[in-house]
Amino acid sequence: MNNKLVTLLVASLMSAGAMAIPPELSGESVHSIEAENGIAGWSTVDSQRVLLNLDEQDSYLLTLKHQCVGLTWAQNITVTMSNNTIWAGFDAIEADGRACAIDSIEKINPKDL
Repeated sequence: MNNKLVTLLVASLMSAGAMAIPPELSGESVHSIEAENGIAGWSTVDSQRVLLNLDEQDSYLLTLKHQCVGLTWAQNITVTMSNNTIWAGFDAIEADGRACAIDSIEKINPKDL
């Protein structure tokens, strides 16, 4: 398997990080995300949920297995993936070096943001 790490810097994604996200946000459950073109942005919802944006039409809510200490103030995050795909139950988000396993993934309708 070809493992790939995608690092996202907060400084380059300030507009995504400042987005107001409804706390009750939910969508269609999916097992994986194909991210061959990379991740365009991300926003922390809380210490256990992250919103990933692949482009204007593709947003995903990642719920972590446990609260991820430091996620809300991380300087950067890393998302692990295999063959350009992020898998629930297999991959993780790293916040300032601390790995936080992804429990579930939901595809979010852009109208809900």
